[in-house]
Amino acid sequence: MSSIKVDGNDITSLINFEETFGKLTFLEQISDQEERGEDGERGVAKAVRFEFLSEKQGAEFRAKISLEDNPMVDLSQLKMDDEIELVEPKVFERNMNNGQMPNMVVTIEALDVKKKGATRPVTGQSDESKNKK
Repeated sequence: MSSIKVDGNDITSLINFEETFGKLTFLEQISDQEERGEDGERGVAKAVRFEFLSEKQGAEFRAKISLEDNPMVDLSQLKMDDEIELVEPKVFERNMNNGQMPNMVVTIEALDVKKKGATRPVTGQSDESKNKK
């Protein structure tokens, strides 16, 4: 199944993220998105992906954090059922072709993720190291 990303599919400005998704519960980290060589060989990871549950939607979603935007991300501190917050989430609507008919799906990208109530994202970066960028 392929995902088609088109210009103008960022719907973040059209929704209130907290009202739409409500409480978010971390489920698990899933395989990282990797670059692929011309011969199909695996390359370096370019994003980490994880699943979370949205209380308001009553459904699981996948979120992606780009390692180009945040090379320090580390999801090992999160445990299943931790309540989380996404840092600067963006919501996209994409067309997924399943071979018979297209389906519109929602995908989510974020700069980082943190436990609810934590003062820092799970990367553990200090404010001082962020300012050096």
